[in-house]
Amino acid sequence: MAKRPHSVGRPKSGSLPVEAETAILAAALDLFAAKNFSSVRTADIAKATGFNQALIFYYFDNKEELYRRALQLAIEQAFQSFRLSRAAAGDPAGLIFAWIDTHIRAYDSIAKLIKLSIDYISTAERKASIDRAIRTFYDDEREVLLSALESGIASGAFAKIDASQTATFISTYLDGVFVRAMILPDFKPVPAIRGLKSYMKEHLTPPPSRR
Repeated sequence: MAKRPHSVGRPKSGSLPVEAETAILAAALDLFAAKNFSSVRTADIAKATGFNQALIFYYFDNKEELYRRALQLAIEQAFQSFRLSRAAAGDPAGLIFAWIDTHIRAYDSIAKLIKLSIDYISTAERKASIDRAIRTFYDDEREVLLSALESGIASGAFAKIDASQTATFISTYLDGVFVRAMILPDFKPVPAIRGLKSYMKEHLTPPPSRR
């Protein structure tokens, strides 16, 4: 689809182009997370931002691209939170706990990412670009966890555990917390995430040396 000229669909508020694109993405992420892909219309996004639909189609070729970019925004928000805490993590354990803590600090962004992902996989037609966006989050998460676990095991800071299996366990547990919170309104996700941190401290601690 050809891009429209800049003069078409200019924001009512006079926002700069980058600000308009950011506002559209943020509104789309919120709406897709609150509803689902099929029920959100570009008219809904236009209403939420105060921009007209022509501007939305200037920045995004179609709703599929908007959905993919909204997913990427949620992923970037989560990893931005992790990068901020990662700088203070001085050892492998600190990196793992920083990643777990990210799921508290960036809870809303990750919850939206998981909600969008679940809605998407229930659709009849899969799109390679959206599949890649979702896979990116899990690939990057695994790289963070596996690298920290292998480093801790090699240095003797961690017990000799299966690093690959443990990385999968952490990722799966965290996913389960978010899904359970969607299913059960009275479930408290933050204590459950903190519980994982306590469990991992015990699981990673090497056994006392025998003399």
